[in-house]
Amino acid sequence: MPVKVFCYVLLGLALFTLLRYGIFLLSNALAGRLGLIREETGGLGAAVARGVVTAMAADVVALPSILFLALPERAASRTGTPVLMVHGLYHNRTAWLVMARRLRRAGFRNLHTYGYNSFTRDFDHALAGLKDRLDAILGDAPDGGVILIGHSLGGLLCRCAAGDPRFRDRVAALVTLGSPHGGSELAWLGGNRMARGLIPGRDITEAVAEAPDPDCPKLAVYTMADDYVIPLDLLRTGRPGWRERVCAPMGHVWMLYSPEVADMVIDFLRPLRDAGTDEG
Repeated sequence: MPVKVFCYVLLGLALFTLLRYGIFLLSNALAGRLGLIREETGGLGAAVARGVVTAMAADVVALPSILFLALPERAASRTGTPVLMVHGLYHNRTAWLVMARRLRRAGFRNLHTYGYNSFTRDFDHALAGLKDRLDAILGDAPDGGVILIGHSLGGLLCRCAAGDPRFRDRVAALVTLGSPHGGSELAWLGGNRMARGLIPGRDITEAVAEAPDPDCPKLAVYTMADDYVIPLDLLRTGRPGWRERVCAPMGHVWMLYSPEVADMVIDFLRPLRDAGTDEG
């Protein structure tokens, strides 16, 4: 890509970031959540500034990562509980390059990703593909389970798949990162069916609300400076049995690259590994 074109792309992404944070402020103000964000983060201005910077940094990391799609996915180890990672809206399997590296260092090496088309396909198609992938992974270990980790929309796909009677007893742990459990008001700006399905009360949010939770450890991590899931309350699962942890203020996509978020996930999953379900 010519340097001039690349600069225009970055400028467009920067302007879109500022637009999102403008909507973030307006939406959370109308929801009466700016005071809570200010109190919990130590300052609204600093939280938004950090969110803007990390959101832009995520774009800088994500754009060149697309080149890795030309390479085959790294083969997973056949030992330990398989970990299946599911990306969010408009992303791809390269979303997990950094997180996967940190998981391997922590001893989790049976790593898999699931990619789906969120540009021209709908949620049901993505969910059917995820279930097929689970069948394939679990078919190699008929008595074993699987750890599901989903970022953003990927977390909702994981929740719906985990609620399927075929898999509810086979999910060893379920982790969501910045997932719009109640939808997102930013989805009103969505350009396709998949995105608009995240409008609160639409089909994707209804599917998630109807899906039962698996009987396993469940973790939802979110940031109070999320620029895609708006307002704040829509990041909460609203269900018992979930452990919810708030990370430092950062952009929605930066959660994929954050050492803090990776440590939260690893700490949550470590008992599974230490109990011998993932020996790495």
